[in-house]
Amino acid sequence: MREKNPNARRIFAVGLSGLLVWTNLWASWPAVETPPPLAELVREPYLVLLERAQEWNFSKKEVEAFRKDLKNQEKAEKKKLEQEEKALKQQVKDLRKQLDELNKGNSRDNSEMTLQRNELHCQILSLEREQNAKKAERDHGVPVAFDNKLAKLDLIQNWPTRRAEIDRILESGTARERRFGDVEDIGVRVLREGQEKDIKTGEEAIRDMKASGLMPPEVEDEELTAYVRKLAKNIADHSDLKVPLHLTVLASEEINAFALPGGYLFVNTGLIEKADTESELAGVIAHEIAHVTARHGARLMKKANIFNIFFQAAQVAAMVLTGGAVGIGTYYALQYGFFGLGLALNLSMLGVSRDFEEEADQLGAQYAWNAGYDPKGFISFFDKMASEQGFVQSASFFRTHPPFFERIVSTFSEIEYLPPLNDDLIYDSTGFREAKKRIRTVMENDQWKTQERPTLRRGPKCDEAPETP
Repeated sequence: MREKNPNARRIFAVGLSGLLVWTNLWASWPAVETPPPLAELVREPYLVLLERAQEWNFSKKEVEAFRKDLKNQEKAEKKKLEQEEKALKQQVKDLRKQLDELNKGNSRDNSEMTLQRNELHCQILSLEREQNAKKAERDHGVPVAFDNKLAKLDLIQNWPTRRAEIDRILESGTARERRFGDVEDIGVRVLREGQEKDIKTGEEAIRDMKASGLMPPEVEDEELTAYVRKLAKNIADHSDLKVPLHLTVLASEEINAFALPGGYLFVNTGLIEKADTESELAGVIAHEIAHVTARHGARLMKKANIFNIFFQAAQVAAMVLTGGAVGIGTYYALQYGFFGLGLALNLSMLGVSRDFEEEADQLGAQYAWNAGYDPKGFISFFDKMASEQGFVQSASFFRTHPPFFERIVSTFSEIEYLPPLNDDLIYDSTGFREAKKRIRTVMENDQWKTQERPTLRRGPKCDEAPETP
């Protein structure tokens, strides 16, 4: 019988004790969190990714593989829409054949032929609108959606390095050397001379727009208008605007705002409804005021005499994409270009779109901050619109297309550079929530819908589903 080692029990006890110590130490270490899949992260808001990107570490191989997958998804979505568009085109072709057969039946219409013709006309026009919408979605809506996801992928990969560079610049004391870095001089500094010269240009543009039927009705609700004017004036008073601000609230469901040279600002009710917080609305208004202070509209018109070209293009866009009904979206053709049927007239033709939008992004963040609003509101609203499904929602907001990643990173970088304010930044307000309620009241009362909408085309009377408010 083998003799047991007398030290075996003691050795075992010591080993077990050591194992328990290491187990406890391991348990006390912070767990290494496995990052969510990239497919989930690109659906997160920009602000979440900007705050947490440093926590994740994806390999270059992982990022590039997912980038390739996104591009394949985009191609597949475009192909699907193209096939649907072709199917609609064939349906239109078949209906036109029926129309030809009807015309061969008699020299003049009887009552039955009149009804049949009207029905064919309505079906053709409806299918053509659907076909054009598919094309617009394929050419512009899908690219917006995937540009947004690719930008978020770039942010996950590159933001930690950019953030470290911002910290280095701040620590070195050279932050004011950036473009428009003299934020403490807002209101005293001069970005570009000659804002007062732009007033006449803006007035002429407004007259042309009204005379051509491109202006939706103004909101008649005094409380709603007073709120938006007060908000815009606060931002203008804390900006580089050297001319009086003239604000008009337009009764339009399109989600947008636009500014004309000389301090003329137009805000759609659709924009106010879409914004979730006052800081989001303030961010968009500040962005538009920045277009005025940097004289973007005047510089564009001076660079090329393209007003008449855009005007004609706007009429074509209105007629084709909306069936003849003119909304404020058609005016964006006059100022920034439009999308549809291969007529892509925009600022990129002049080589200035990226600079203009990036300048307005940066200055807008400064103006919102200087007025006491959370400048992150613009990023939040930008993200919301870029994430919308469908051309109608996204294309009207993204009038030009500088790379999303650069726009988001440059805007957020500017926010990081801005000095902290003593008071808390305004995120939301009771006044904003009341304004949204006022809009719903205005819409429900149909105060603006009772006015005849301008049209560029007369067509058959068709029973169509009511527009979604």
